[in-house]
Amino acid sequence: MIELTVSGATCQGCVKSIEKAVSLVDGVTSVHFDLDSGIAQIDGNDNIEQLTDAIEAAGFEVP
Repeated sequence: MIELTVSGATCQGCVKSIEKAVSLVDGVTSVHFDLDSGIAQIDGNDNIEQLTDAIEAAGFEVP
């Protein structure tokens, strides 16, 4: 499992956007984003660049 810190998420709509964007990355088998902690937990793909690109394309930042 990979954990990425994501900034810019403020609501449940953001959670859904992040989870959807990451789930579309090849190889991802599960994704969970916790709004309170700002942590995305991702299984199935360990390519941080691909995952970061997907999150940033959805309008969020991975510091």
